[in-house]
Amino acid sequence: MSDIEARILSLPQDISFSCRRIEDVLKLETEQSFTDANNLNIQDIVARRLTVIGEAASILAKKFPEFCEKHKDIPVNEAKRLRNFIVHEYAGIDWVSIWNTTQISLDPYARC
Repeated sequence: MSDIEARILSLPQDISFSCRRIEDVLKLETEQSFTDANNLNIQDIVARRLTVIGEAASILAKKFPEFCEKHKDIPVNEAKRLRNFIVHEYAGIDWVSIWNTTQISLDPYARC
């Protein structure tokens, strides 16, 4: 396997791992418990994993557009935008929106 092939494979694996990690930490959470201002550890994990998903999606889009062309079910642009928001607007994160994202938008990524 070439270095390029290994890198292409590692990015979807990073995305899939991050999805599973989010699912694991949210198993026992409700929207109310997750969005509680005192739940920083779980929020930090979820924000970090969403950042990894967005960064991996960004790299895939830039360096391996043929992969994205074959996997149009993966919403790469949305992941990149969410990553940018989390990184640059960290003080203004709407945790209800993040909760909703984790509940309805991770499935295409998890199937990477």
